[in-house]
Amino acid sequence: MELSSRRVSWKNVVFSAAALVALVLLIVESPLGMDGPSKAAGVVLVIAATLWITEVVPLFVTSLVVLFCCLVWVRPVLEQSGNPVEATKFLAPFFSDIILLFLGGFVLSSALHKYQLDHRIALAIITRTGRSIPRLLFGVMLLTACLSMWLSNTATAATMLALCLPFIRSLPPNDRYRQALLLGIAFAANLGGLGTPIGSPPNAIALQYMRQAGLAPQFWMWMLIGVPGVVVMLTLTWALLLYLFRGQQREVEVAADQPVNGLNKRSWIVIGGTLVTIAGWMTTESHGYSAGTVALVPLVLFFGLKILSVEDLRALSWDVLLLMGGGGCLGVAIDLSGLDDWIIGNIPLHDSSVFTVMVAFGLLAIVMSSVMSNTATANLLLPIVMGLAISSVTPVMIGVAFACSLAMPLPISTPPNAMAFGTGELKTIDMLKPGLVIAVVGAMLAFSTGYWWWDIVGLF
Repeated sequence: MELSSRRVSWKNVVFSAAALVALVLLIVESPLGMDGPSKAAGVVLVIAATLWITEVVPLFVTSLVVLFCCLVWVRPVLEQSGNPVEATKFLAPFFSDIILLFLGGFVLSSALHKYQLDHRIALAIITRTGRSIPRLLFGVMLLTACLSMWLSNTATAATMLALCLPFIRSLPPNDRYRQALLLGIAFAANLGGLGTPIGSPPNAIALQYMRQAGLAPQFWMWMLIGVPGVVVMLTLTWALLLYLFRGQQREVEVAADQPVNGLNKRSWIVIGGTLVTIAGWMTTESHGYSAGTVALVPLVLFFGLKILSVEDLRALSWDVLLLMGGGGCLGVAIDLSGLDDWIIGNIPLHDSSVFTVMVAFGLLAIVMSSVMSNTATANLLLPIVMGLAISSVTPVMIGVAFACSLAMPLPISTPPNAMAFGTGELKTIDMLKPGLVIAVVGAMLAFSTGYWWWDIVGLF
């Protein structure tokens, strides 16, 4: 899988240049009390957001621009302000646990495809859902969301993309249902994570802070408030994708009698390695190893036993890994520079109600998660929320965690988005339109109907 490329419009170049000049000048000349480090990080944030949105340069190049700016500008400014920072702080996100998890997912996908196992499973899925694309889309989204409640949404997206790419690519090249199916997998993986405390990193981070304060809801309580939202948002997203990406071919054409190689010894090793990896992801709390550590299993097994070759290694989506590393690096810069504290300090929340605080921080979480890692956003915002002097902090914590997962307008917004984008079938605009709608509608439902439902079930 490779990141898609497209011809850059001169309008995008002009817009990018104008936006960058205006916003950078606004930050540099800011009268709102920004210090040197926060100004530097703010400029880097504006540059990254503009380039990621407009795709004036390839997305992974923007990530390298972020790293370069952090090393040659943000880090020296931090040192001059009396806060020396090792360069490894900015380099670490490019080979973090989440990058290892991505890499393991790509290796699984490559092995399943090489030995035609993905094609076999795709036929099994079609047999149960039928060949009608609307039904197939809903079935794939439902399965993805259910898996994402218990597995890492990154691992779920990697697995489902590997299984579904055969019949997605059986559609005509210009058929819009190709984009609908890819986005359905990515968005369903994001939404499914809302259903359980372990479904997404923001949920786990929120639960950790609430547990330390003795305010954590029970597992069943979280599911009671999360699963109904998943069902509603999944249905709305399915309808939205069918509306925005209406294709011509109503049925997939993956013939059941298409020649498929028989299962040999290598195929069984791939099956066994895949099952062991998925089981390891499902039981991280039991064995104590992180999801990224578990993702090393297929890397060592498949390449060590020569199931995959050096050519297969070179063909992996290294550009997607650079893309995600840039998002993590940007989060580190925002955190270390104090830009996050400056942003919070300029939001007027004195003597505000629980609902007002939840909406304000929720909207901020959506904006920040759209241009950087939702895990990094949760790490930045949730400790600040826990320190607020409000009557009931639990719904605000959960609301912010949900908002982090609902932000999905860009490839950089979530790992499943980046994986879907890495297939080369999508442009940024394809993801931007439905992603914005989902974020806005999801936030409105969470802060209205959801808030009312949370009160009914006793979360307050």
